[in-house]
Amino acid sequence: MLRLTLRNLEANKARFAMTTFAVILGVGFVVASFVMSDGLRSTFDDLSEDITSGTDLLVRPVSEFGEPPPLDESLVEQVAAVDGVANAVALVESGANAIQPIKANGTTITTNGPPQLTFAWTDDTELGAFSIVVGRAPDGPNEFSMDFDAAARNDFVVGNTYDLVTPAGIWPDVELVATTSFGADNETVGATLMHVSLDEAQRWFGAEGRVDQIPIRLDPGADADAVAAEITALLGTTSAEIVDNATVTAEQQEEFDQGITIIGNVLLGFAIVSLFVSIFIIYNTFAIVLGQRIREMGLLRAIGADPTQLRRSVIAEAVIVGLVASVIGLGAGIGIAAGLTALFEAIGAGLPDYPTILSPRTVMLALTLGVGVTVVSSIGPARSASTVTPIEALRDGATISDENGRRRLVAGGVTLVGGLGLGAFGLFGPGLATLALVLVLGVAAVAVFLGLTLAGPAVARPLTSGLGWPLTKVMGTAGALARGNASRNPRRTATTAAALMIGLALVTTGYVVGASVKASLGNLIEQSVTADYVIGGNDETGISAAVADDLEASGRFRAVTGVRDDAARLGPDVREVTALDLGVVGDLFDIDVRSGALPSTDATDVIVVHEDLAADLGVEVGDSVPIEFATGFTAELEVAAIYADTTIFEDPLVPDQLFDAAGATTVDSWIAARLPDGVDTTEVAPFIEGIQDRYPQVSIDTASEFQEQFESTIDSALLIINALLALAVLIALIGIANTLALSVYERTRELGLLRAVGMTRRQTRRMVRWEAVLVALFGAVLGVAAGTVFGWGVVNALPDDTFGGTLRIPIGQIVQVVVLAAIATLVAAWLPARRAGRLDVLDAIGQ
Repeated sequence: MLRLTLRNLEANKARFAMTTFAVILGVGFVVASFVMSDGLRSTFDDLSEDITSGTDLLVRPVSEFGEPPPLDESLVEQVAAVDGVANAVALVESGANAIQPIKANGTTITTNGPPQLTFAWTDDTELGAFSIVVGRAPDGPNEFSMDFDAAARNDFVVGNTYDLVTPAGIWPDVELVATTSFGADNETVGATLMHVSLDEAQRWFGAEGRVDQIPIRLDPGADADAVAAEITALLGTTSAEIVDNATVTAEQQEEFDQGITIIGNVLLGFAIVSLFVSIFIIYNTFAIVLGQRIREMGLLRAIGADPTQLRRSVIAEAVIVGLVASVIGLGAGIGIAAGLTALFEAIGAGLPDYPTILSPRTVMLALTLGVGVTVVSSIGPARSASTVTPIEALRDGATISDENGRRRLVAGGVTLVGGLGLGAFGLFGPGLATLALVLVLGVAAVAVFLGLTLAGPAVARPLTSGLGWPLTKVMGTAGALARGNASRNPRRTATTAAALMIGLALVTTGYVVGASVKASLGNLIEQSVTADYVIGGNDETGISAAVADDLEASGRFRAVTGVRDDAARLGPDVREVTALDLGVVGDLFDIDVRSGALPSTDATDVIVVHEDLAADLGVEVGDSVPIEFATGFTAELEVAAIYADTTIFEDPLVPDQLFDAAGATTVDSWIAARLPDGVDTTEVAPFIEGIQDRYPQVSIDTASEFQEQFESTIDSALLIINALLALAVLIALIGIANTLALSVYERTRELGLLRAVGMTRRQTRRMVRWEAVLVALFGAVLGVAAGTVFGWGVVNALPDDTFGGTLRIPIGQIVQVVVLAAIATLVAAWLPARRAGRLDVLDAIGQ
């Protein structure tokens, strides 16, 4: 039986080739996700070690919650004086892209992908890990250095002066005094690394007299534990701690790993979708091939082979096909990883160079998934083929009948209802943890797809017949035959269309959710934002308070407020708190105050809370709420108002004076401004352009532009998702082409007879191509229906007070996708149609 299995594979290798290709793509995507994750993790692990290599100990600020306040600069000298300390330096660093040099051509270095980081220079090359390549260290005002790779990439020249975009605006005429190297080889993984003097760093980052951390290098032979204990005693009640190199390195690696894990998991999710889609193609291929070999199996049964041996033979074929596909998929995965890296680069989110790591875990997982998916897909066809009796199999025109059609329909209906019920439980039932919700919805989606596939034959014949009716009018005989072929075997049609159904269902879900969220947010923003301008900035560094001050000082605006966010302990829990000018909130936003009233600008010890938080805290208007900040500052705040609309604000609102008193964050997350009544945005356009020129790091948008920014973000996310889902659609198209190719082989004699009675080659090709389109349209109808239901469920599960619960079905986009799928199906059917048209009539009849 083993020899027979190998001979069958050799005889049918062309028929299994496209099935193998489907498995290769699915396995390749799995491999790519792990190759990218492992490679990036290796790169950033090495980077973490390089960053901390010269630091034996590190003093850093700590707090029980929130962002800890920086350390006093005087601590640096005190730590340096401790016995056993060779050197201690002040580390002051910017957030990502806080400093952006303007190139000679007037543009800034792109902020997508690897960041731009600026540090205070230290002459200790072991603690700083930087050395001068050309020039001298920056030690005065209006001087900076840049790593030599970034300088070369962006044409920065030592000795020239450049304008720098800083949190406080444009800093003109800053001289590039040096190029530097991070370590021996400047392994910056694509980041742009710059330095300024300590005084400049403190001035630019608003940290005069403060430092972020104090790296320490010990004397050779010094007892690290003893030195750490002495420094701990020195710190006393200071909100700071001392940690060793291993701790710092591990934390740095963990921070990098979080982002890498997210990328890997997203790619792995799409790989699982691809493998799931591949199951239907493999199942269909085995079902058709075994149907074509039914006479051969009858002969084997007649000479003594039992059903178990036949099933084992078929499963052995699946093992070999899966093994070959998995091995090839390992190589394909490396290529896919390179392609995905290029895709990230193309969309402006370039990844650093990383080594290609094919770990034993990746190899084992690829082989297990590839072989497992293939074997599981072959079990059903193997069982059906092995149950055919020898006498039935040997008769002319024998086929593998579907005796369990009614049972299949019932099972499909039960599975479909169960999947919909499970999905409803996940979306509308008791709140589940994120991972649990993802698992529940994933299982529900699989059940729905399986249910539709199992029950699909019940609607395949009438639906394909209805979809094919126009063809009979337009294409005549070829169209009528295509319609008949598509509806002749509803089980095969349903299974072939299942892969495309899944891909289009997921695409449709994304379109429905995206369009609905955009519509909901648009309505909510229109209702809730009465400001004329919304100003955003760098997510990490925020916006300097000078921007809001300049807007207010201009006298051109009726109301202006910066919006700041920080963590604080409110009652028993730590939560985000928003600070702004409460006196102008009513002019800029409609937050639907349910009780109380918004306080005036000069109110200080007050708070405005959402009705849900008020219920959690058990407070009403006039009650007091204790608040504590990371700096240790505490206050008792009176509840001035309770609001209901969370479109703009979800966190409790406090006066900005409270943040100032508490030493909380001093930078704004964003700014809102409103013009006086009767003044149009066109009247202040020149002034706004001047502000934009002065602070190029911020984005100044009108209310409508602000809404467009939201919509653009959603569209970009959908574009990336659909680009990845295109792989599943591609596999589905391969499946349709594979089924058609096998079907042409199976119907060779029939095609020969049609040609013999007058059908032309062109009509034959048209028949095959339009049969493929009908199968694709059947899958598209089911996929769009399922995707619309999925989208409706997600939209209705979203909170109404945030997304409005507005359902929008973007019919135009969905129709466009269906048309593109039909066109792609015509392309996929080209080879099978060409083969059908070129059959020799006499040879075909003699089959």
